[in-house]
Amino acid sequence: MTLKNSKSHINRIKVRYSEVDCQKIVYNSHYLTYYDISLSEMLDSLFDQSRYVSETNNDFHTVGVEMNFKKPAELNDNLEVYTSIKKIGNSSIKFFQEIYKSETNDLLNEAYITWVNTEQTTMKSASLPNEIKEKLNNYLID
Repeated sequence: MTLKNSKSHINRIKVRYSEVDCQKIVYNSHYLTYYDISLSEMLDSLFDQSRYVSETNNDFHTVGVEMNFKKPAELNDNLEVYTSIKKIGNSSIKFFQEIYKSETNDLLNEAYITWVNTEQTTMKSASLPNEIKEKLNNYLID
């Protein structure tokens, strides 16, 4: 599946020296950081996350990650992170994300990341408000 030319949020990131390992490629855990930054950017474009947390005492917890490495990113590469939503459940959101190298258009990595809306006192799942679901629908793909 490719997210280019679909309902996706795009975030641009440049690979920094601190993210590269001794093989001169991006260390694997940094891809999760790129995805997390991009998820936050997308949600910030839809609603005020900090206000949502303070008013509802709910926040999102990552409960699942499936990541596939295609090609390595290297120092100073310009990356494009595409973020879409695969599924919106009662309390969960399943995101699909891809990272491309801007200069070559090569797909470097793809991931499915699942978040659950969680009430912070009980740490139990909580239903997503309808107004947030409606906003998330802008990025829902088949």
